[in-house]
Amino acid sequence: MKKITALAAVLVLYAAHASAYENSYAGYSVKDGQPYYKLEAKKVYAYTNISSKKVYQNEEDLKNTAVNIVNYYTAEDMEQILGEKFSTAYFDAEYEKLALLERSQLNPKTVPAPLLELDKYAEHDSNGNLTIQSKVLKEKLEKLTPLIKTGKIAGKKAITISYLYKQGDVLVKIDTSLVSANDRLYLLSTVNTEQDLYAPKKDEKDADADADIDDIDTDEESDKNDEAKTEPKSAAYAKEEMEKALEVENVFVRDVPAETMQRFDKAHTDLLKGFKAFTPTSTPKAISFTDTAVGKSVQLPDDWFYGQLNLKYKDKGTFYLTLASSMKEMQEVAANTDYDSVYSVLAIPQADPEYQKKVTELYSSGARNVLQHWNHLLITASVDNITDAEIKELLSTPVANRLAVESFISEGLQRMKGFSNEYFALKDYKTNFDFTQEKALIGINADTDLLKDFAYNNKILLSCNQKAATAMLFIKKTDAETEKSLEQQLNEWHF
Repeated sequence: MKKITALAAVLVLYAAHASAYENSYAGYSVKDGQPYYKLEAKKVYAYTNISSKKVYQNEEDLKNTAVNIVNYYTAEDMEQILGEKFSTAYFDAEYEKLALLERSQLNPKTVPAPLLELDKYAEHDSNGNLTIQSKVLKEKLEKLTPLIKTGKIAGKKAITISYLYKQGDVLVKIDTSLVSANDRLYLLSTVNTEQDLYAPKKDEKDADADADIDDIDTDEESDKNDEAKTEPKSAAYAKEEMEKALEVENVFVRDVPAETMQRFDKAHTDLLKGFKAFTPTSTPKAISFTDTAVGKSVQLPDDWFYGQLNLKYKDKGTFYLTLASSMKEMQEVAANTDYDSVYSVLAIPQADPEYQKKVTELYSSGARNVLQHWNHLLITASVDNITDAEIKELLSTPVANRLAVESFISEGLQRMKGFSNEYFALKDYKTNFDFTQEKALIGINADTDLLKDFAYNNKILLSCNQKAATAMLFIKKTDAETEKSLEQQLNEWHF
């Protein structure tokens, strides 16, 4: 009996550890419950509060999905942000000052509070961090009235900044709690949404449909309306319409059902309950992801990030999709994106005789702007628990199937090479095929040009065995430097 009890205790401890993310260098762990989506970078970890096991057991849960985000800052980071020395003692003093204002029913903004100036954290994003106070969201949050409060949440001193607002037909609540330990600051954020509260009711949809029927135009009116529809709209008009669709509006707690607010509060409280700070180590944590279907892990360069989707289909195995790239490159792409060109595309009426030409030109200029800053992209996809008869047939006669697959792929690549144009050109390629009764491997290494001026090398690996299948695509600019260790790991991404 004692042995059974001890074994059960070990299993409980193992399960608890397995469902927690830990960053020893950052000095914290957080119970993430094996989320169906997560994103990790040097100083940020984000994940959904719905586990991969529950996504397809009850799709209604997806409506109530919250996203949790943990950012951390060292004392040196905070000194750059605040312009003065930071420590946990500094945080505690600020906490007590804000708590006193709260008890006195005074507005926290009546005194200087550098810790609450979240726009300064966004300016620090280039140092491997990524906060919800990004450039786009920052402009929206400035129009909203935050609720600032202090108090212990799950036993931790927390300064919490909350936003409750409506955007389109969606209710959004953002809670960001600042906590400190070991002279580090942690931002613990939860983004909750409610999609049903402001959604058009069925009666409203029916009324809209009836209005459409009543508003049938005569031929003359129809011609006038068609002319109005084809009249070119300005980019400024398209931008204005887009801004209207993204406009935010303050919402009062009293106007939201109590059960909705309780769900929002629980999601954020659960984040803080699962968060644990401890003494940081001196060794930085390597950014890496694991695909259990392939049984491989990839350690990424220091300034990279990855996002991974993990879906457990009931009785059908697990699907993994991972995307990774350089955080710095993606931030440069975002910072240099010409949004006016996007609005210009939206403003072009499809009836315009030169619609296709104009759209192509604008997209090309936008793509060129992106490609100037984008050098790397890694995508992997895997699925396990394969029961497909075609896979088994593919492996049952490896020699014949290899010849068939090799002929099909080689012919397709040769045709693609012949169809090259000014937007995309396949310059050269090499292939590798390895088929046995245990596994099949297809390897393609191709050099391409995009928009003539941007040369890329593309590595594609496809492989399967009796139980799983995987695909890997790695794109890198030909003249860009890539860590050799990364390329070596990717060369081994197969069974």
